[in-house]
Amino acid sequence: MNVTRQASLFGAAEVRDGRSPEGAITVSDLNEAARGALEKRFGDLWVRGEVTNWTRSSVGHRYFSLRDQERDSSVACVFFRGDAWRLPADPEDGMEVFVRGRPTLYARQGRFQLRVRAIETAGEGLWRIAFERLRRKLAAEGMLDPERKRALPAFPRRVGVVTSRKGAALHDIITVLRRRAPWVEIVVRHCRVQGEGAADEVRAALQRLADWSTGGPDRKLDAILLSRGGGSVEDLWCFNEEAAVRAVAASPVPVICAVGHEIDVTLCELVADLRAPTPSAAAELAVPDIRSVRASLDTAGRGLARGLRRLITRGSDRVEALAQRLPASAGHARDVAKLRLETMAAYLPAGMERVLARSRTRLAGLAAALDALSPLETVARGYAVATDLEGRRLTRIDDFTPSQRFRLRVRGGQVAATTDTVERDPARPDAGESDA
Repeated sequence: MNVTRQASLFGAAEVRDGRSPEGAITVSDLNEAARGALEKRFGDLWVRGEVTNWTRSSVGHRYFSLRDQERDSSVACVFFRGDAWRLPADPEDGMEVFVRGRPTLYARQGRFQLRVRAIETAGEGLWRIAFERLRRKLAAEGMLDPERKRALPAFPRRVGVVTSRKGAALHDIITVLRRRAPWVEIVVRHCRVQGEGAADEVRAALQRLADWSTGGPDRKLDAILLSRGGGSVEDLWCFNEEAAVRAVAASPVPVICAVGHEIDVTLCELVADLRAPTPSAAAELAVPDIRSVRASLDTAGRGLARGLRRLITRGSDRVEALAQRLPASAGHARDVAKLRLETMAAYLPAGMERVLARSRTRLAGLAAALDALSPLETVARGYAVATDLEGRRLTRIDDFTPSQRFRLRVRGGQVAATTDTVERDPARPDAGESDA
């Protein structure tokens, strides 16, 4: 081992190789050289052993020992926060684990240790432990009780969606909602749905929707859909973290939760008001199908017509029975009443058909009007819709200020924009007021 240093005296070069007292190297040089040799020799390894002395530092690093009980040996391990955040739960003392890490030397103290990159157990292991630990805690608080579940409105007017704008789940949900219930307004709040900090983003998105919903009757949400597509246990784990789970349970608006596939079950789904197997199924559960609504109206109309005919028949029979008990002089009145009933019966089918036709026409008109008012329809026709960074539409001159950042929703996506100047229309002194 050769260590070369520049001597400060006379500017001479001095070579220190540790082979004599004059060429002695420093402890720091020795430790650094040993660390380099170790890391170069071994690289990353999988090591099996039992966890002992697990501790967590204030900044999130984990320190523990990995023990080989059969040979009574152990190695110190450090698991830095940058890697340790993926760990769903701390392992218990005595638990056998598989550790991936690199043998190294802590140069300051000359201590041999294993720098851990990942920890795994047989099967789901730590994931199952963390899941069951929080599930028992929530059950003890009554959060899993069926009595907590709230019923969803039969005909919602406004639905919130919490998911990632980059995922396929959002597209599936919007497609189903617009096909089944074109009158429903959709309010989307973006959040990350996997990775470090995703649970906090889910919590914040639910809270923003709840706050927005209290802004007035024109903002009241009838349901919230919390969803994401499939993935591994680690990908879906943020929906098992306490921050997200408690946010779902505390939501003042009923929540439908659909995470992953049907076989995937998360704690957010267990505390939600309704669980759906897929994002598309969640959208189907949230709103009725307009075709079924129309069919129900038709069925109700036909039932009403049959009921009225039965009433007329019973009335006719009653008149006939009364007439038989009346003297012959009342025969004329009987014939007149009977004729009126027969006339009503003849006109009733055509009248009912006209009522049903007007109802169908009015329903189709309302659906078309709602589609025409939709900002997405405006965008589809080639126009742009301005919204603030929170997604609220900007429709009046007073909604804009110089240097304000906003977004333009156009066909195919969104454009970030900034206001240069705000100019009022001189022909409209009341341009700051809106009819909306």
